[in-house]
Amino acid sequence: MTLEPTDSPDPLPGLHTYEIQARLHESMPEYRFVATGAVQGEDEWMYGFVMGLNVYNENGESILSADFSEILEGKVIGYHVYNGMMDTMGLHVTDVNFDGYKDVIILNSFGGAHSNTWYDCWLWNTETSSFAASKSFAEICNPALDAGKECIYSAGGSGAGYWGGSIYKFIDGEYVVTNKLDTDWYGLVERKLINGKMEIVREVSYGEDKQILEREQEYYKNSELWQLDHPHWYWLGGHHADQWLGGE
Repeated sequence: MTLEPTDSPDPLPGLHTYEIQARLHESMPEYRFVATGAVQGEDEWMYGFVMGLNVYNENGESILSADFSEILEGKVIGYHVYNGMMDTMGLHVTDVNFDGYKDVIILNSFGGAHSNTWYDCWLWNTETSSFAASKSFAEICNPALDAGKECIYSAGGSGAGYWGGSIYKFIDGEYVVTNKLDTDWYGLVERKLINGKMEIVREVSYGEDKQILEREQEYYKNSELWQLDHPHWYWLGGHHADQWLGGE
């Protein structure tokens, strides 16, 4: 399915493109990254559609072409994304597996009651000099990169009683949960990846005792590992999260 987008500086109703020029590594030439989409209205909480992504090398040759469009009830649609992010469509060229080479991500979902975000991802393979899709990255809700600790923080995606999160690391070519804090109205369970299995390392029940709940929330805010009051644990998608995705 082919669309003929036209460049537009603002996400006005109609077809829209957003382009980045970036190097995957200082030793490599500059590539062009072009996202295409369709904006349906001017209200920031209306849905637009992310339709595709193309990457061109220094010779103008396509080295990655992804089409997200489909026909539903006679209408061409793509990935549903609130208009508030349709200006860039969440396109970032950034090192998400911490190997020193930049990769590319683009929004595949931003909407719903909780306004969570998920991204499609293609990792640069230095051996084949090509991009490869990462299905495991696409499962990370509201990702925030920490290059210093080589991990990704993930918050959101759960019910109103949830205030925990997950920490991912890139292990053997996949993004794996290494630490997970599950919470609800009645208690919490903290798990850690030990010898390839998630093991319970801490469990607390607080029921309706608000003092215990507040004590536990304070504990995880001050935890060196979790630091749950750090803003990289973002619960709503939007441009405020761009700072945690790095790159271009």
